[in-house]
Amino acid sequence: MALEGKKIVVMGFGAQGRAQAKNLAGSGMDVAVYLRAGSSREKEVRDSKIELTNDLLNAASIADLAVILLPDGEQPALFMEMEAHLPKNAAVVFAHGFNIHYGLITPRKDLDVILVAPMAHADALRADFLSGKGTPCQIAVAQDASGNAEPTAMEYAKAVALNGPFIRTTFAEETETDLFAEQTVLCGGLFALIRTAFETLVEKGYNPEIAYFCCLKEVRAMTNLLYEEGIEGARARISDTALYGDLTRGPRIIDEHVQDEMRKVLTEIRSGAFKDELIADRKNGNALLRRLLKKDKDHEIDKIHRKFKGGGR
Repeated sequence: MALEGKKIVVMGFGAQGRAQAKNLAGSGMDVAVYLRAGSSREKEVRDSKIELTNDLLNAASIADLAVILLPDGEQPALFMEMEAHLPKNAAVVFAHGFNIHYGLITPRKDLDVILVAPMAHADALRADFLSGKGTPCQIAVAQDASGNAEPTAMEYAKAVALNGPFIRTTFAEETETDLFAEQTVLCGGLFALIRTAFETLVEKGYNPEIAYFCCLKEVRAMTNLLYEEGIEGARARISDTALYGDLTRGPRIIDEHVQDEMRKVLTEIRSGAFKDELIADRKNGNALLRRLLKKDKDHEIDKIHRKFKGGGR
């Protein structure tokens, strides 16, 4: 057993940190959580009966596996501070490959560097664990100093995601596909599509509340159907009118121009241009990010959402 007798220290107790630490404890692992002194999450860690430490250097020195689950932007500084105190042949575990892939963190050569990336939101990861259902999980090894990195990654994945399924990948593939999906579908593409469709209906005089329900609230039912049945299965379950509109109009909305833009987005991710832009904005106090958020603040669709929050279909 690769994890037998090993101490796992989870750095951070945000969404993923909370879910993974609790799942590790539930799997019988020897787990501790590092939090900065005075963190508002200390009570939840203690209430979960998980060992808590506020001493970063001590946390690093006792870690056979140091699991870095802080936000991407905070990880390099934390790792730089703790690296010298990690034991030889310790494993450093990431849930996203960003900092390793782009060289923002370059661990010592005597450390194992592994990726265990659950392919689900933290709440779903925790719920799946409690129900005994596995969560799909990507696994990769960037550095195998101990000769045991892959078994360690697999056992860690089973401890947080039960029976998976587990998909072997690389830090590069996980990072680039994750960023691409966020930008073109899950966040950037979806949010822009919803708002643009809403604005199109409203500018033509339709009731904004009806437009809100049609363009935003009904997304939930469709995404649930897609999750369970896939595209082909969803098409078998929608009306013939919806199916005809899907097949004849969908390609007009997501056309070759859109795919060309997707290719450009992917090129920016693969070249490191997106990473450079992101880091430059962070160094500038997130000026661009804050300006864009301010520009989108209090959009009409969000005002309607606040009015109907918790209601609708």
